[in-house]
Amino acid sequence: MWRLVFVLILFTSVSLNVYFFMKLNVHAIENTFLQSSFHQENVIKTTRVSKRNVVNNAAELQGYKQNLLDKIKQALIQQDYYLASFLINGLTDTNELEQLIVIWLQNSTALLAAQQFVPLDHSISAYLEFKADDQRFLYLQVESELAQGHLLVAIKHAYDIQHHVFTEAKKVNVINAARELVQEAIAPLIKNNLWLELKELVVEISLYDQEYLYLQWVFAQAQYQLGELELALNSLEPLLMEPNFQVKAQALYNKIELSLQKTESIALSRQGAHFIVQATINNNFNVALMLDTGASISLLSEQAFEQLNQYSEVVYVKDLRLNTAGGQVTASLYQVAEFDLQGYVLRPFVFAVSPFMSEGSDGLLGMNYLSSFDFHIDQTNNLLILKNK
Repeated sequence: MWRLVFVLILFTSVSLNVYFFMKLNVHAIENTFLQSSFHQENVIKTTRVSKRNVVNNAAELQGYKQNLLDKIKQALIQQDYYLASFLINGLTDTNELEQLIVIWLQNSTALLAAQQFVPLDHSISAYLEFKADDQRFLYLQVESELAQGHLLVAIKHAYDIQHHVFTEAKKVNVINAARELVQEAIAPLIKNNLWLELKELVVEISLYDQEYLYLQWVFAQAQYQLGELELALNSLEPLLMEPNFQVKAQALYNKIELSLQKTESIALSRQGAHFIVQATINNNFNVALMLDTGASISLLSEQAFEQLNQYSEVVYVKDLRLNTAGGQVTASLYQVAEFDLQGYVLRPFVFAVSPFMSEGSDGLLGMNYLSSFDFHIDQTNNLLILKNK
């Protein structure tokens, strides 16, 4: 009997255990399924949100870039170049950046064409703060200075560009471009016989280019034309061994040496107790002048001056007081490019205009010319003896 009771109790216990085990597994499976479903739903929702955020961020970025471009363009239109220079640093797209630089360059070029130099200078300076080595704007700066008549400043900027290139070949190209600008500046000075101005210009340019032998050559020419013969010889000596200058430097050297050695006799005509000599002003106007070793400055009569002014360029210098036999008079001082007395040339030459009247002459040749030479008046043979000092 007790065995039967034991078996019943055992069966009942096992059945209860199986029942409770099954219940627990059903709940666990249900929870796992619910959690899995919830996770999948969250993943789907998160994915949708992430995609939406990416789209929104891309749209915002594109809008920001477009807004930045518009702001820079507006700053250029309003000539707020330093704001444009600040904002342009925010552009990261290479194509957009280059397009904007082209717009900026076109804007600046238009200012140059309109001769609006103040905003142009601001435009160039602001851009170069952003990109200091851009040759397009560096050469635009040279053009701006030239257009404003600042020749030396333009030449200096042209030479300074060599410090913004980073290969030897590019540096050579920059220096050659600067030298072409120098030659363009020098050519009209030589053509118009402005030797003093040429000499001064060469001295300034030599500070930027000490290896340019062309400068040495034109400097020697200027010295020769100004009558600085021995100084010209010194300037020519380094060129005598240079293949590109040897022939012409030697020719000028020989010419100067001959001038230093020669003594010239110039025929004089008499007018009472005075001597008259024939001379030429600026290669195109002949004058007959009376020698006057007591006059510190040469004189031209008003009548002769009026005729000269019709044929040649004359530059007013100043008014001055002159001592004459009749007392002090006020006269105007003028300058011409060249005064030639039968090959003995003085450049430039100054003279006063006065009411001087003398039959047979157009004025007086004074000591401002004669003292430039060793001279002697041979009264017996009616000759003026001149020799370069």
